[in-house]
Amino acid sequence: IAIFVSINLFLAIHHIHRSLSQQPHTIMISFVMKYLSALLLTCSSFGLGFSPSPLRSAALQSTVRRCIVNSNVVRTQLHMSVEDEADILIDVQKSTTIKQPSASTLYPVISKIAGKEWTGSCRYVNANLEHATKLKLVGGVKYEISDDNKLTLSSFLTFPNGQTRQVVMEGERTGEDSGAMTLNPVEDGPIIMKLSEVAPDTILINEVEKESGKIIMTSSISVVQTMRGTELVGASHEVGEVGKDAIEGHQLWRMMENIDQKVVLSREFE
Repeated sequence: IAIFVSINLFLAIHHIHRSLSQQPHTIMISFVMKYLSALLLTCSSFGLGFSPSPLRSAALQSTVRRCIVNSNVVRTQLHMSVEDEADILIDVQKSTTIKQPSASTLYPVISKIAGKEWTGSCRYVNANLEHATKLKLVGGVKYEISDDNKLTLSSFLTFPNGQTRQVVMEGERTGEDSGAMTLNPVEDGPIIMKLSEVAPDTILINEVEKESGKIIMTSSISVVQTMRGTELVGASHEVGEVGKDAIEGHQLWRMMENIDQKVVLSREFE
């Protein structure tokens, strides 16, 4: 009996010592339960007071087996949490939906006026800073932000002769930086726009020739509160040719929300 007990204790201590550096909690639970059961079964088989009756011996062995099963379950659970930790983290990262920045984050100024038609009139000032009172210009603008945060800018300008020109530009801001984004024409055209926002109330736009990269007009639009409500106040400066006046003219705009929707800005506008 002493030999059996000594052997079991020696094996238990040897295996525990050898494996503690790998999985301390798992190994300890597993080997202690395993060799405790072996010792109990050995002592009970030699009748050392652990088993006064065959029924009690059977009950004791059943309890020991349940302990072994439970210890294996605990060991398996601990083993999975250690071995598969990296895989679990990867799965969690894959299943976690990355929240896209909101429209108000990407477009802090435009989001305040998007989805509405803004129409008004323009006062034109020439290169000599003279107000051309007889030149009547009307126009409007509409900003639209899609569900995937793409920006569409539709604008129109009606000349004194009644002809109307409409431009539709599209672009997308890829990050939350405040740098300029590029708007390209929906239909092929020679002009692109560089747009930036200065929170909380100003939009800056440069109209640029595609081929030459030359700025032909630079504009600022401010969202202001007046006694009449929210207005868009804009100033556009027409850049001249080299060797001539640096600024050929100025457009001074005031626009309000077109509640009646009399002028519909859309791609079908003609």
